[in-house]
Amino acid sequence: MVGKFVGVGVGPGDPELITVKAVKALKAADVICVPKSHANKPSMALSMVKQVLEERAKPPEVLELVFPMTKDELDVKRLWAENAVIVTAKVDAGKVVVFITLGDPMLYSTFLYLYRSLREGHPNVRLEIIPGVTSVTAAAASAKLPLAERDEVVSILPSDLDSGLIEETARHADNLVFMKCAHRLKELVPILEEAGFTENSMVALVKRCTLPEEKVVVGRLGDVQNWDICKDYFSVAIIKRTELPVDKEKGDVL
Repeated sequence: MVGKFVGVGVGPGDPELITVKAVKALKAADVICVPKSHANKPSMALSMVKQVLEERAKPPEVLELVFPMTKDELDVKRLWAENAVIVTAKVDAGKVVVFITLGDPMLYSTFLYLYRSLREGHPNVRLEIIPGVTSVTAAAASAKLPLAERDEVVSILPSDLDSGLIEETARHADNLVFMKCAHRLKELVPILEEAGFTENSMVALVKRCTLPEEKVVVGRLGDVQNWDICKDYFSVAIIKRTELPVDKEKGDVL
């Protein structure tokens, strides 16, 4: 049997948003790879696929790969290279190895680090990638706020980017999506106003998207400073140059 490595996006949180193709891959896998930032920390991705795995007649091997959160790039590359060796050994033994990741494997995912290590150090490993529902599109659905209409330009940004780069990007975009942004959203307001967004520009902040504890706040950019924002890591903000309709006589949002 020829083995292969499959990157599977399991969506933003709601198990019902896992695609049919992802479910088939999970049920056929010999090994389920679970990325973790700490050995003792539970995996959100694994909890999402629990029901699918329980439906199997024979449970798969669960391989936990620890990837500590560190900014030491050399250390990160070494850790991913070591994990790539572990995965390659399973594939060479004829196993189908499925790596689960939140959202989509090709958008700001943990999978990309291992993918790059395999492509560079183990180019003969058979690879397959199954896309998943992203937090970006799921947040737009939860907030009922279109990501783009007609000829609008959308930019997706990590919230920890340099302020100058954020401002320059914002000048050329109609709509912005900030990933994992709750801790910095208030700081972004004056930067975006310098880029031409107004106090009435529409903002949606979505935390824990599609999960039972999901929280959605929609309003004006000018009101963000007054929002009570819990700094949740799993947060997405959508900011549109389009202004929120306002009753000019009363000053109320329509």
